[in-house]
Amino acid sequence: MDNGEQAVRAEAQELLEQRKYRDALDLLKNRLPQETDGEGHALLGLAHYHLEEYASAVEQYAVALQLDAGNQEWQEMLDAARANTVAEIQVPVPDVYFFDRDKLLAEPIVPDGALPPRPLIVRGPGPLKRLKVILETLIGAILGFITDVLIQLAGKVIGYRGKVWTDWYNRWYLIGTFTLAYLRVVLTKNNLKDTYPKGTLIGFQTPGQSPPEGVTHFRTADGSWNNLADPKEGAAGTRFTRNVENDAIHPETGNILMSPNPREVSLQFLTRQGEMKTIPFLNLWAAAWINFQNHDWIDHGQTLTDEYHEIPLPADDPARERFRQTKMLLPKSQPDPTRRPGQEETPISFINEVTHWWDASQIYGSDQETVDRLRSHDDGKLRINADGSLPVGQNGVEETGFTRNWWIGLTLLHTLFAREHNAICDKLKQTHPD
Repeated sequence: MDNGEQAVRAEAQELLEQRKYRDALDLLKNRLPQETDGEGHALLGLAHYHLEEYASAVEQYAVALQLDAGNQEWQEMLDAARANTVAEIQVPVPDVYFFDRDKLLAEPIVPDGALPPRPLIVRGPGPLKRLKVILETLIGAILGFITDVLIQLAGKVIGYRGKVWTDWYNRWYLIGTFTLAYLRVVLTKNNLKDTYPKGTLIGFQTPGQSPPEGVTHFRTADGSWNNLADPKEGAAGTRFTRNVENDAIHPETGNILMSPNPREVSLQFLTRQGEMKTIPFLNLWAAAWINFQNHDWIDHGQTLTDEYHEIPLPADDPARERFRQTKMLLPKSQPDPTRRPGQEETPISFINEVTHWWDASQIYGSDQETVDRLRSHDDGKLRINADGSLPVGQNGVEETGFTRNWWIGLTLLHTLFAREHNAICDKLKQTHPD
């Protein structure tokens, strides 16, 4: 390799560090000899990799390894490029979409025909059965009131007294149950902080809206109208509540997020030393379940495509050499377009694109269009293939209510719950054919 070729590679590496990936690729293609060595092909592969041209990266790393079969780093990059090629990781799922202020502030709309106008009327029970239902309802209300009183009393008497609340399961069964119930009451009262200005409804809605037909008895797709007096409470497209006081919220200013350096913290705590340590009582289902449940509650939508948190890579970080980078880039969350500068108590807020309720929106969707697309419109069922698997959309991802990220654990849980939904439909039809 002559001095000219060395200069080209040095310049290409500098362009890679500056994130000018296309310039680096053009330089290498135009000025590097065709019959270059493994390192030259690896540089070409890296430029393609950064540009998310993974199939081309595979070709270049494969040639590099033919010339130098023992390079472990190139082999790992080849494996990563192959995996990304198969997964088509560069294709956004769902399509790139940014929140629209006017849509977020609009009144909630229930499309015509989306909900039945009133509960289905079937042949009612006889007088004795009606009396039984009335008595059961009355007894239930009385027992509910008594239980609430006992929870409050038990919490104040046997609740937090210098002990850790989360040890409720170590207490006597009844006391532990009341302690847990009281903990929920206290957390709801003290740790759910509205992120909208005082005196305003959720989503800056106009007070006094008339509930549309059907919402008094049926849930909407976007989670609106659960509270008839505050129609967008918990709805998709509104701010998620906080669990700390405003003075504990510190929006990012300067380099506050970089001290300590998140990458150094990650390397310190997550770098595996030796063999993987197993946890006898925990397996990968726990990660799948947490992932699955989070998708039902909160997601801030598409990250920004042109604004990043720049995390410096330590001098000895292996990523520096592998990716020819000095910083790690993490896309920032979308800003809240409904914020009113100078009129807000909460220092910072973000929009939640899914319903806040525990309503299985990750299975059914958080908008009417998705709900309609996922339904078979036959006996209330969801669309499922003949072999029991979920249908696959045009983007190559299984069709369900939430698809911003995906892996085999989510495939299993989404399939399980969709099939359980359909099994319940079959049971209801069998039990109540009318």
